Formats: sequence, structure tokens, C-alpha cells
Amino acid sequence: MIASSNAAEFSGLVKTVIDGDDIVVCVDSGSCTDIRLCGIDAPERECPGYREAGAALRDLVEGKRVRCVQVGGGTPCDGRSKPTNRERVVAQCFIDGTDVAGRLVERGLACDWERFSGRYYSRGGKGRACPPDHRRTCTAISR
Repeated sequence: MIASSNAAEFSGLVKTVIDGDDIVVCVDSGSCTDIRLCGIDAPERECPGYREAGAALRDLVEGKRVRCVQVGGGTPCDGRSKPTNRERVVAQCFIDGTDVAGRLVERGLACDWERFSGRYYSRGGKGRACPPDHRRTCTAISR
């Protein structure tokens, strides 16, 4: 596990996609870390779009090398999010220079959680902000 007291930047292979905003990244030494993508929210298991968001993230990153920057190391979520959440590192991750979370928001598979991103992902019409109470009402994505 990456230490939560200091922001880390690391790269590794995505071993597993847990759901539409959580992945497991394994660094070259073989140690693996659960990552929560910062600033976005994808549908939860009981909500419409859950399977589609997970499948899209899987297609985008699984088995590929990502570079991740933990909150506190220069992410849109710095000062808004903790660097860890539920034993996961909260980070902004990139694949071939593309922001993974941004791609999901642009495709309508996740929403920009403004509370944590400061509107980073929905600015300029790139994507949609999460509606109020989106977790309770299952409205993380439009249908």
C-alpha cells in the first residue's frame, strides 16, 4: 500500500477493474494498490449504468500501464479530498497521457463530483456534474 502521509506518484499495470471508478494497480515490484479515481463518481452496483461503466473502464485500462498521482501531489482533488479512502489510494490516473477519469466523464459513464474535483471534469462542457443526492437517487449518469 502507498503511504497516505505523503502524496505519491507511481506507475504500474492495472490488474483489476473493481467497478467504474476503482482499479487495482500493481507496480513493477509486484505490490498492488487499490485506487479510487479522484473527482468522479460512477454508478453503484444497484444503479443503472453500473455494468457499462465498469466495462468501459476495463476496456480502457485493464492490463495496461497507468501513471497515478495521489491526492496531494498536484491533482484536481488536492485540498478537497483525502489522499486515502476506505483503504484505497485516491488518485488521478493517466494512460498514454489521457486522464482516465476525464475520459469516463466525457463518455457519460461517470459524473464530475464537484465537491472533490472543483468542476475540473465538467468545465467547458466536457462532461456532466453529479446531480445532488446522486448516490441516493442513482443519477450518477444520464439515461
